[in-house]
Amino acid sequence: MGYHRNMKRLTLDTNAIIELSQATPPSALSDIVELAGADRVVLQVAAIAGSERQKGGGQLRSFKLFIERLKQVGLGSARILKPLAYLNLCYVGWAIPIPVDGDPTERAIHSILFPRIAFAAKDHCLASDLAGRKRWRNAKCDVLALWCHIYHGGDVFVTRDRNYFKTSKNERLEVLGAGVIARPEEALKLVSQ
Repeated sequence: MGYHRNMKRLTLDTNAIIELSQATPPSALSDIVELAGADRVVLQVAAIAGSERQKGGGQLRSFKLFIERLKQVGLGSARILKPLAYLNLCYVGWAIPIPVDGDPTERAIHSILFPRIAFAAKDHCLASDLAGRKRWRNAKCDVLALWCHIYHGGDVFVTRDRNYFKTSKNERLEVLGAGVIARPEEALKLVSQ
C-alpha cells in the first residue's frame, strides 16, 4: 500500500477495531478499510488501543497479539501510532518518552474529555480501588488515542464514542488540532467525495 501526502489519514479508535471484528454485514468501517486497500485513504491506529480493555475483559499481553488482532480485522497495513510512554500501560518499544514537564496537548485533551477524572492515577484513586483504576485507565487510553491522532498528523478521528461529540468538547478538541472527529458513516462520506 502506497502513501501519498494528499491522502486523508483516518485514525480509528479502539471501538472501531472492535466493531470491525464484529461486523457481519458490510459496514461503513469495512468500506473505509476497502478504500485503504485501494490506496484512497491511509488508516492509522494508536498502539495504545492494544492496552485498552478488550472485548471479554483484560488487555492484550503482547504487542504481537495486538498486531495479529489488527490483521484479523483487515488493518494489517494500518500505520501504528506511538503514544506517550506510560509504565504498565504502553508496549515496550512502542511509545514516545514523556517530556520532563509533561505534554500540554495531553493535559488539554484530558481536561476536555474527562474533567472529573484526575490526570494521574495516584490522584484519582487508591491502588486498591480496582473500579477507579479501570475508569482512569480507560480515560487515559482515550486521551492517548486522540493525542496520537493529533501528534502524528491525522486528518479524521473515527469513533462512535459520544464523549467526543458533545458540542462543548468537540469544538475545543478540533482547535487543539484533532481535525475532524467523525462517526464511521460521516468519515466514509467525507473520504468518498
